[in-house]
Amino acid sequence: MTPEKSNNSSEIEADGIYFEALVSERKYNIPVFGEETPIKFGAKITNNSSTLYRFELPHFVPEILNPHGKPMERSFGRNATRFVEESDIPLIMSGESLEYWMYAKFKWYSKNCIQLTGYALYGGILSFYNFKPTKYQIQMKYVNDLPTRKVRLSKGCTEYGDFWTGQIATNFVNFRLR
Repeated sequence: MTPEKSNNSSEIEADGIYFEALVSERKYNIPVFGEETPIKFGAKITNNSSTLYRFELPHFVPEILNPHGKPMERSFGRNATRFVEESDIPLIMSGESLEYWMYAKFKWYSKNCIQLTGYALYGGILSFYNFKPTKYQIQMKYVNDLPTRKVRLSKGCTEYGDFWTGQIATNFVNFRLR
């Protein structure tokens, strides 16, 4: 499986699955000190293969590039652990599309540092630092090596199959902080 560009320049295709990075808006205001500016970003998955596939949606992780094309400083911490919900691991039928959104917020980390913080994986906190008023790029990455796995739901462990295996990085989408 080698990812390829599709005819739609914003999508990447692998195994008949099309992946696209999403940003709800292209321009965001710098928050007033002590306040927050919400942002929503994610991935669209379109299954154009003849096989149904399952994805573990919280495993989509953002990468953000600064105006010089370099990855932004990022940290990952754990706030709490939550159980997997069935909606986290949907089965996408042939011909169907699904959008997965992450909710985050810009806020002042210190007097000279704007931070972007959101929840990732199962109770983790993902943060990017040192935003300034300028243009950035975001992409979503996904990696999965196991076609079948035991998943810990609130009602106990259950084995699920049909997971798409491989790794993908969507094309970048621009957004601006002003």
